[in-house]
Amino acid sequence: MKKFINDPSNFVDEMLEGIYIAHQNELDYVNGDMRCLVKKDRSKKKVAIVTGGGSGHLPLFLGYVGNGMLDGCAVGGVFQSPSSEQIFEITKAVDSGMGVLYLYGNYTGDIMNFDMAAEMAEAEGIEV
Repeated sequence: MKKFINDPSNFVDEMLEGIYIAHQNELDYVNGDMRCLVKKDRSKKKVAIVTGGGSGHLPLFLGYVGNGMLDGCAVGGVFQSPSSEQIFEITKAVDSGMGVLYLYGNYTGDIMNFDMAAEMAEAEGIEV
C-alpha cells in the first residue's frame, strides 16, 4: 500500500500548511506558529471560542474555525495535546474584551493544558 505522506515526522506541519494554503483568506497564524490558527475576521465584540487537541485519528478541530463558528484552534502533535503556551497565545489573539470560552475533549493532557492556559489568561485580565 502506498502512502501520501512525505515524512511521518512532518505530517502535522505539512497537513496544516496545506489547510492554510487552501484557506488563507479565512485563517491566520498567531505569532508565526502554524499550530496556532485563528480566523481572520476577529473584529466583532463577542465571547471568543477556542478549541484544540492532538492530531491523529481524532477529528480535525481546526475544521471548526471560521465565520459563524469558532475563533481559534491550538493543534498538538500526533496524539499530543497542544501546549498551554499555544492555547494562551490564541486566547490573547482572539479576546475582544468579552471573554473566551474553551471547548476541548476529556483527555488528560487537554484538560491540564487548557486549565493552565486559563490561569495564564486570567492573570492577564482575560476572562475564561
